[in-house]
Amino acid sequence: MLQFKQVSKYYQTGQIQQQALKHISEQIQTGEMIGLCGPSGSGKSTLLNICGLLDLSYQGELYFDGHKLDNDPQHCMILRRQQLGFVFQRFNLVPVMSAFENVEYPLMLNKVATSERKQRVMQILDAVGMAEFAHSKPDRLSGGQQQRIAVARALVHKPRLVIADEPTASLDSHTAHQVVELMKDIGKSHQTTFVIATHDSRMSEHCSRLIQLQDGQILAKEAAACVA
Repeated sequence: MLQFKQVSKYYQTGQIQQQALKHISEQIQTGEMIGLCGPSGSGKSTLLNICGLLDLSYQGELYFDGHKLDNDPQHCMILRRQQLGFVFQRFNLVPVMSAFENVEYPLMLNKVATSERKQRVMQILDAVGMAEFAHSKPDRLSGGQQQRIAVARALVHKPRLVIADEPTASLDSHTAHQVVELMKDIGKSHQTTFVIATHDSRMSEHCSRLIQLQDGQILAKEAAACVA
């Protein structure tokens, strides 16, 4: 699904150049749930942004589904729209839209027919246990309910890859468990690949593999609980 070859990333602040990633080489297979772990400043967010094709100003080579990306913004925008889904720590739901409309939005961007949009949105809302809240605005929902809507939005267009940034950090243990199981179940049924930045052991213990970052480098790769 994803392959990195000697990927590095630099940030320029005035006269100071800081290296955020240092020669990352790694392969992520289809259907894996990868946890990115490490302390603040380790490079997790930078690597997540590159995985999500949000940051194209890196050095090295990135392959998506076996094809080398040429860093063309238009091409990457189309890939994001059609092949990727995103789950954010703070949900990032549009407050003036209902739950249904928030989930429907990726399908509208991909020009899916109205009748098919309605069917697919209601199916995914039912799958996440939120069908009865389809017409509710985000401010009428709890944090756990909003995150379920965010997961539904990320998965409704059946993406090949989902990028998640601390998806359980603001949730209580019961809701976090439900969200993790939901992501695993739906991901497995659609052979979706997940790349998840997390400090949360409740999340990391469910990942198929953990990649520990430190100072912009891969420190370790393992299948055990992650030390943040």
